[in-house]
Amino acid sequence: MSALSAVLPGAALRRRTDAPHAVISAEVWHTEWARPLLEELGLRTVIADERLTAERVLDTLAAQSVAFVCEELPVSGLAALTWVARRIEALRRDDPLLGVVFMVEDPRALDPRALGPLVRTLTPGDTDLPAFLEEVRRVRREVHWELRNRRPELPAAPAGTRPERWSGTVPNFNVKHPSMLLPYALLSARTGRDVYCEISPQEALLFVADSGGRGPLAAVAEVFRTLQRDVDRLNSALGSRLRLHLDHADDYEVVRAACEAGFDSVMVDGSGRTLHQNVLFTNAATELARRYDVLVEGEIGCIDSAGLRKWSKTTTGDFTRFVADTDLDFVGAHIGQFHSFDYGFAATRRSLAEIGLLDDRAVGDDLHAFAEACARVEGALTDAGLPAYSAEHRLVAALARQAMEAGGADADTGVDGVLRAARARVPVFQRPLLDVLEKEWLERRLAKSRRKAELWDGVFATEPAREHRYAAIDHGLVRALTGVLRGTGRGLVVHGGSSLSRVDLATLPAHGVARVNFGSGVYADYLEALRAHLPVDLKSPSSDGTWKHVRRMSYLAEATRDWRSWTDAPPSFVDTFVSRLERCYAAPLRGRTPAEPVGGRS
Repeated sequence: MSALSAVLPGAALRRRTDAPHAVISAEVWHTEWARPLLEELGLRTVIADERLTAERVLDTLAAQSVAFVCEELPVSGLAALTWVARRIEALRRDDPLLGVVFMVEDPRALDPRALGPLVRTLTPGDTDLPAFLEEVRRVRREVHWELRNRRPELPAAPAGTRPERWSGTVPNFNVKHPSMLLPYALLSARTGRDVYCEISPQEALLFVADSGGRGPLAAVAEVFRTLQRDVDRLNSALGSRLRLHLDHADDYEVVRAACEAGFDSVMVDGSGRTLHQNVLFTNAATELARRYDVLVEGEIGCIDSAGLRKWSKTTTGDFTRFVADTDLDFVGAHIGQFHSFDYGFAATRRSLAEIGLLDDRAVGDDLHAFAEACARVEGALTDAGLPAYSAEHRLVAALARQAMEAGGADADTGVDGVLRAARARVPVFQRPLLDVLEKEWLERRLAKSRRKAELWDGVFATEPAREHRYAAIDHGLVRALTGVLRGTGRGLVVHGGSSLSRVDLATLPAHGVARVNFGSGVYADYLEALRAHLPVDLKSPSSDGTWKHVRRMSYLAEATRDWRSWTDAPPSFVDTFVSRLERCYAAPLRGRTPAEPVGGRS
């Protein structure tokens, strides 16, 4: 019998096996009023005691499987805040968003508003524990990929005809802004060929979504629906054959959202995991997409990985095994190309979850920061040799109590008001103490704001700008990979098309490549064409990625706000951009040379 099973109560063994764990101290579990409140949650309970501490339990269990830890609070007042801070730091060593609950018999022992995110108290008659558990579950789903990607619930298979897999070598262009759909549709209409356009969940959220306040999934799902309506409208108006593709999706729920929106194909990207995990994830997501008659692309290799792995080309052995173990229409591989955009949607979800927890919650955040400041100043007074009964200790304790009792968010009733009132009545020699307390309070608030800024910078960070240069693709590897696919009805997809020279692009149809994805180069071309039509300086004086993104997207939103009205009479820059798309990207994939006419134009 394992150490964990030895301390699991009988009731816990009957819980659902997919329920998260609650790590509960023995003192709490044996408290008459607390145990029923915890049992009602239906969690798998692990009891921590002297033999098996909470820290040891957390080391044993997977981080994503633990909802919260519940312990007794043995002290009260400002001493409780110091004790709580120390315990939270110890418990969250490996999971900074672990839920923590402290049991208190007397609600006055610790004001819950003085606690940080995902921390609360448990008192007799408490009815809010289920709401706290739901908040923890919501954050855990955003943070832990494994919780979102258990095998999905499959919808009933609709009646329909399986679409054609592919024909010829098709260009696939990134949609960094919805106004880019119009030139893509015009290119399809002009050439009389299929043209794919793609958007990743990361791009949908950061470049297109109106609001992430509903949560990342809801935001990108709305973007998908809007894009599909725009594609349908353009195809109807222009007679184009524009197809919509989901790029780099590593969540079942994102794949489902694209399928429900009506996308033509989806890329299920498990390439950041082991080959075995990639196969399992790809097959489950493929089964989901097949219910909607949607084409599916998988990826084997490290096209988008950071660091040195980025340059690791796909091996023929891994590719062969991946193809044999999956049922795909398209397979993406690393053949030596560059890829310049970060598609880390899972990392963005984690960052947004943390930002949400750090966001201001009116007086609650002020009180939390002020309580921490009071506890720190209390410690400094003790270190300076002032006894607990000194006037300074009593003053800090009184200010903490007054701030909690005031409970207001404005300058008169909040922390500012409490400090202002204290300055009017304390002796002059104690005024420095108030200023030190204010400094500690503001530094904690500033630290939280700085952390949020760091998270936003990480969300919008892109690969550093570099001088454009072409990749040296491995033509032998391309022939080997397409040879593996020959006769299977599947096609090879080459990402990072903007890094390939025209000469290399022109060789891909002969190799049997099905689709080539173009992203950063096309986006730069679009901005250049738009700026020639409506000049603006997009250079940011700051190197900060967030401001660069804000500057670009603000310009795009303003310059193209009426783009849906351009269908009948597109601005001249759109025609210029379409001509460049045809000349630089579409024509090479049809095997033409620069000297040959393209689409009837010289």
